[in-house]
Amino acid sequence: MGDVMINAKTKVLAVIGKPIVHSKSPLIHNTGLIKNKIDAVYLAFEVTDVKRSIDAMRELGFLGYSVTIPHKVEAMKYVDDISESAKKIGAINTIVNKNGKLFGHNTDCDGFIAALKEKTIVKGKKVHLIGAGGAARAIAAGLTQEGAKVKIFDIDEAKAAALAKDFNCESGKLDKVDGNCDVLVNATPAGMHPNTETMSVPKSILKKGTIVFDIVYNPLETMLIKEAKKAGCTTIIGVEMFLGQAFAQFEMFTGEKAPKKEMRKALLTELKKEAAVKK
Repeated sequence: MGDVMINAKTKVLAVIGKPIVHSKSPLIHNTGLIKNKIDAVYLAFEVTDVKRSIDAMRELGFLGYSVTIPHKVEAMKYVDDISESAKKIGAINTIVNKNGKLFGHNTDCDGFIAALKEKTIVKGKKVHLIGAGGAARAIAAGLTQEGAKVKIFDIDEAKAAALAKDFNCESGKLDKVDGNCDVLVNATPAGMHPNTETMSVPKSILKKGTIVFDIVYNPLETMLIKEAKKAGCTTIIGVEMFLGQAFAQFEMFTGEKAPKKEMRKALLTELKKEAAVKK
């Protein structure tokens, strides 16, 4: 752990989920803790019983949890307070322990918006959002809050319509998606390792000047991102949303500014190393 010595005063942070063995959260959070010389360590736990793991957090005085698939909805039941935006999303990915009181947040939404704002002003933009699952829900919440005009597309038209209704958006069936938008977001697992040859939309709809944001971060560049680049689109890779939500978590957990440069470098180095091994 570099020059940080773990002792009885060391605080503990963790990510809970199932499966968890491939999580990159410990890598980036520990990089940040070491860089900022914070006496804490961040671990990963594969958890089946969410209630008992959150009870343990109280008992052991953990500083916080990152909550990942499949526990983001259930975890809401066992915290003391939930942020307004997380209530609207209906899921939390962050629990902060403040003197025994547990606060639930959702930084997926913050991470996505922060990454998109690096490329454009969000207000008034026409966005086509592909997917209607948990990630799409967090993204729809962030986009509508920022004043974007969102249309949600999914293979399951009823699912897209239900999500759109919650956020006063339009919806449509996935095979009717077109390129008539400022921003195209893929919030489905299409293109994720090992099925890297798939895309959620046909490449024919990719137009020069459109911003294409794919939230899949393994591989670093999905088929959609590669095709979007060829078509002259501005692209945002999924790592940016993943890092954005982690930066926001780190700051909630520690009360300090996240050392973004070091955290980003640690993640990209690891993902590139893994990609080289897979080839």
